[in-house]
Amino acid sequence: MNRLKSFLMGFILLIMTFVIIVLVALIYRANDRMSVQSYIFQTNNFANQRVGELQNVNDISDEDLRNKLIKKYVSEYFRVIPGEKDVENRPVLDLLSTDTAFKQWQKGEAQNIIKMSEKNMFRIVHVPDDGIATLNRPADYNYRDTNYQKIYYSVHYYMQTWNEPNKMGSEPVFEQGTINIEAVFMPGIVEGVNIQKYLEKGYSPAGLFNFRVTNIGNKEF
Repeated sequence: MNRLKSFLMGFILLIMTFVIIVLVALIYRANDRMSVQSYIFQTNNFANQRVGELQNVNDISDEDLRNKLIKKYVSEYFRVIPGEKDVENRPVLDLLSTDTAFKQWQKGEAQNIIKMSEKNMFRIVHVPDDGIATLNRPADYNYRDTNYQKIYYSVHYYMQTWNEPNKMGSEPVFEQGTINIEAVFMPGIVEGVNIQKYLEKGYSPAGLFNFRVTNIGNKEF
């Protein structure tokens, strides 16, 4: 009788072991075929600025391209990342600036950004579509003229600053202001640049265009 019970118990354990092995195999195969779908969520603030479809640069008007580059510049000019290291070395801003303008930023706003970053503050900037105005462009000026000149722009921006970005319920501080920049711009890509190699090195696409800020600040006309 005891032998029969032992046999039955052993048989039941054998069946259970077999079932467990089958279940593990099924789970492994299911996991192997599993795919993860990625989603990017964007907050309500400036939700209309989501990344859209790729555009052909030839389909973008001269002023629209100019405005996109100015917006990129102003965003890099004021952006604050918590705990950022080597703030004064901001490659995109350097690419879009002459040495004079970049040094102006390093000696000015960059010092304020360093202090904010050390306090783990976070700041983003938004320039509305109607926030860019030219101050000294001749009425008949053509951006495609090979003798392009320096033009001053008045750029109105909105800033959001989180003083405690990691604190739940922390509300940003809203500010707005205007910065005047002098820049040279001509539609098209910088000549002699290997675009594929340039992008493979991780450089910003903004640096491919004929746009450079030459001076920052106010100017009387």
